[in-house]
Amino acid sequence: MRNPILAIALLALQPAYAETIAVSSRVTEVTMHPDSAAILRRAEVSLPAGRHRLVLQGVPASAVSESLRVEVEGARQTGTLLRQDRVPPRDADTPEIDAARQRIEEIEDRIRGVEDDARRARLAGSAAEASLTFLRGLGENEGLAEAGPDTLRDIARMIRDEAGAAGAAALDAEIAARRIEDQLSDLRDELKAAQQALAALTVEDEDRLFIAIEVDAPEAADATVTLRYLVRGATYWTPAYDLRLATGDAPSLTLERSALVRQTTGENWTDVALHLSTLAPVGRAEPNALLPLRLRIGPPEAPVRQSRSQPESDGLASLVAPALEAPAPPPPLWKVAEGPGVTYSYAVPVSIASSADLLRLRLDSLSQPAQERALAVPFHDQTAFHMARVEDGWGEELLPSQYAARYVDGVLVGTSGFPGLAAGQEAEFGFGPIDGLRIKRDVLDQSEGDRGLINRSSERNERVEIEVENLTGRDWPLRVLDRVPYSEQEDLEIWWTASPRPDEDDVDKQRGILAWDFDLGTGDTRTIRIDTTLTWPEGMVLR
Repeated sequence: MRNPILAIALLALQPAYAETIAVSSRVTEVTMHPDSAAILRRAEVSLPAGRHRLVLQGVPASAVSESLRVEVEGARQTGTLLRQDRVPPRDADTPEIDAARQRIEEIEDRIRGVEDDARRARLAGSAAEASLTFLRGLGENEGLAEAGPDTLRDIARMIRDEAGAAGAAALDAEIAARRIEDQLSDLRDELKAAQQALAALTVEDEDRLFIAIEVDAPEAADATVTLRYLVRGATYWTPAYDLRLATGDAPSLTLERSALVRQTTGENWTDVALHLSTLAPVGRAEPNALLPLRLRIGPPEAPVRQSRSQPESDGLASLVAPALEAPAPPPPLWKVAEGPGVTYSYAVPVSIASSADLLRLRLDSLSQPAQERALAVPFHDQTAFHMARVEDGWGEELLPSQYAARYVDGVLVGTSGFPGLAAGQEAEFGFGPIDGLRIKRDVLDQSEGDRGLINRSSERNERVEIEVENLTGRDWPLRVLDRVPYSEQEDLEIWWTASPRPDEDDVDKQRGILAWDFDLGTGDTRTIRIDTTLTWPEGMVLR
């Protein structure tokens, strides 16, 4: 027999709730991170005095349960129950969904009505067909053989008239039925559109969490329930740019900033306050541990040949455990706050359907005077490219993006990535090839052989000629880039000359990269020659 004292004790532990109240909540604010999103949702509820259980509806199963935090204002919160399995069925249809379903039912009723009208019309045709069958049988009746000529004449006339009327009635009935059925095509198209409209509204997942909040209200009050949680891997955002170059007497470069946003959390976001952040709250919060490094010495061992799949040793670095690197966050756009990381906001409420919408949010635009020029790399290209340079950047940090469309005077000329810029950093961007700036790069002479009688060595000579021609109908400031080899070995000696002499050596600290800057007028042609000589000892191979 069950222990009565234990039973009373267990009964005393059961909460005495005045009632269980279902509470509808909605997402009001979202902060999207590179690999997650922080969701804030609110609910309003009127509570009578007493203890109650508030069942918070609508939280999708994508929520990370460990991150759930519940706050109640207007009543004392005593506990929270979370259930992920065996959740009661969800009933959260919106008025829009109800209206869409009613629309489908209305169209289906109209289709059934048209089909009934068509069947009713064909019934009249069936009756006419039955009359025709009877009249045919009457004309074949053997009893008419004894009838007189006048009687037969009257019967034949009657059969002819009645059969004609019955046939016309059957034909009219079929025509009427087909005309009625013609309405079905439009109705079925209308039904398909209504079903598609409903499908666009019902993109949310059915799986939901069961969250019950135990509260105690000393007196009747209006309470506010706030729920915060993370979703992992169900949100995505990245910056996007449009670079617009305006040419003319005063060229300018305008950068239009946007954000591409998508979410697959399982519920639609409607009129939420949206923030974009560089923080990664579900990533590592602490650095990797640095392990002690112990070295030993001993007799040499036979070398072990590594397979091709094994990486080669990198000195002492191979003795240290490799670090786990946090994923690089995709960059945000519109800065509103700094602290740990950077947070950006959108100025108006945003609505995004789950697994359906890819939203491009237009933010702002920045403009600066630009300097145009042509850039030629004859080693790779046969035309020069249209470039625009902004000397002082745009005065604030701009983060990298894979999406940066390029426009010249409103015409799209290409798309490319955006490298990101620090505040005040000089920037230069390409805006497509200039077909009228023709480039030729020819190797006129190339020889390699041995020289010398006593100290034998090897030698290579090369002459390169670059020709640039302007057929565009306008003058261009032009930069030409080419290269000569360089060496870090004393035995490999390299000499080179160029005519004309380059305006810059080792461009951007890259050894051997040369640059010529000049203005190329309409119809003009310029030629650059580069002579290179390399020597190295006999028996060595040039690589």
